[in-house]
Amino acid sequence: DVGTQTESVVVVGHCCESGDLMTPEAGEPESLEERTLRKAEIGDVLIMDGSGAYCAGMSSKNYNSFPEAPEVLVDGEGRAHLVRRRQEVSQIWENEVDVPEGVF
Repeated sequence: DVGTQTESVVVVGHCCESGDLMTPEAGEPESLEERTLRKAEIGDVLIMDGSGAYCAGMSSKNYNSFPEAPEVLVDGEGRAHLVRRRQEVSQIWENEVDVPEGVF
């Protein structure tokens, strides 16, 4: 059940960059504009169709130590297929090595 309550919101991504705006003002990509969406609760999922740099192929890998998001492909019949699992935080640190003593 997704509920029926709505609210006016601005949607931004986790990167806190000027281009990290999911609800830009029409014709003004650097300005925000509110959208009316269903009221969200902690743990809800927001689906972004055509997420640009948020897809794995366009993103800066682990920018700000943020794990890669899972990716879902929706086929022509509307069925969802997981095509990339969510990255575990431990996988970000997997390739890190200790800095030799005296470097800092």
